[in-house]
Amino acid sequence: MHTRRHERQVVDYEVKCFLQGCEERLFIYDICVDGCCIDTDGFRVEIDEKLYFKFLDSIGVEGKVVWKNDRYAGVQFLEELHPALILHLGFQVSGTTMGEFQPRDRFGRELPPMSWAARLLQS
Repeated sequence: MHTRRHERQVVDYEVKCFLQGCEERLFIYDICVDGCCIDTDGFRVEIDEKLYFKFLDSIGVEGKVVWKNDRYAGVQFLEELHPALILHLGFQVSGTTMGEFQPRDRFGRELPPMSWAARLLQS
């Protein structure tokens, strides 16, 4: 099993991408300092193809497609991004209080309410 060197942050971030001499806008769904997963819906990319990403209008990085399936592709950056950028881009629930937040497992499934006995143990 492949182990990642860096923890991925879940994102839903539209980024400018320069591909085959053309500027495109695409979505990144997860990112870490050395790579990301992109949605390739609407344009073609091939394994080993080079892309250039421009984040926040001033931070750029070149990457290479290392895997691809029907709609998504994995990109390995040629230089690592600063960890602060990754944290900035990471998914944040806005406008939600902790009381409204529904806990989920790592697969995105809602967790069941805590049992009466478990609540007693917490107090």
